[in-house]
Amino acid sequence: FWSKTGFLSPFYEENGQRFLRANGVIDFAGSGVVHMTGGFCGLIGAIAIGARNGFLGHVENVQAQLKGANEVLCSLGVSILWTGWYGFNCGSTLQAGGENRVFVASRVAITTTIAAAASIGATSIYSRVFKGCFDLTFCLNGALAGLVSITASCAVVEVWSSFVIGVVGSCVYIAAALLIRYCGVDDPLNAFPVHGACGTWGLLAVGIFATRSNIRRAYGFDNDAMATGNQFRNQAIGALCIIAWVASTASLLFFPLRLCGLLRVSLNVEKLGLDVAEHGVPWRNKVQIVDLKMEEARKESGYDDDRRGPR
Repeated sequence: FWSKTGFLSPFYEENGQRFLRANGVIDFAGSGVVHMTGGFCGLIGAIAIGARNGFLGHVENVQAQLKGANEVLCSLGVSILWTGWYGFNCGSTLQAGGENRVFVASRVAITTTIAAAASIGATSIYSRVFKGCFDLTFCLNGALAGLVSITASCAVVEVWSSFVIGVVGSCVYIAAALLIRYCGVDDPLNAFPVHGACGTWGLLAVGIFATRSNIRRAYGFDNDAMATGNQFRNQAIGALCIIAWVASTASLLFFPLRLCGLLRVSLNVEKLGLDVAEHGVPWRNKVQIVDLKMEEARKESGYDDDRRGPR
């Protein structure tokens, strides 16, 4: 996608022709290259490892234990990510010299902000209406959904389009989160809905909302690829290539590990928590009880304290 010799790249030419006619696949800062790759890899991993104990049940206290423990740190993390997104998206212009590049970087900063704000707003409304409250972690993922959705098109769309892309990104995130849960896939951080599903939407959004003038300013191409639908075709081909490549390579990694029994810890260790069993972190104030349970879990799992590995 980004290589000068990549067959889907907008920068690759052979005898004046690209493998994908006109502009190749436009993915300015990585909705596909970065986020789809990680999101679909995470989905395959989640399917391979299976659901956590109690995920598919309806026992209230068990479900509560599966939720995140610190929403303040989650908020801090998303704030850091959002700030870093400006460095990645704006930095993808690769230079700040010249009026044109500064203009592109400025547009990128604006569209990135608008898409994220629109997405977190839409997600918050959904949460309040359908969940009866503002679910903080759910809404924070809404912000990330908007950021992922705009990453491919941030330099080639108008500001109003970034708002629409963000709102649709929120809908894609919510729908994907509900779908994988309905299918019994345990994705604790909703990595696939945020990165895989919204990354796919972000890549396709280029073919819907990009404008000829913005593509010319950001890439130097001046053609009718948007008007003819050629650009959307390119984006769809790019998305399918990423899905096929990631699904196949991730499956080759995760499923052999599953067959070898190397993906999951024992049920006792899972109930106790890996922070306790692997890192010795005290569980609240029940240190003595935890120490006893930890020792029992270690023995059952075949772990040796001295060697820190399976017998």
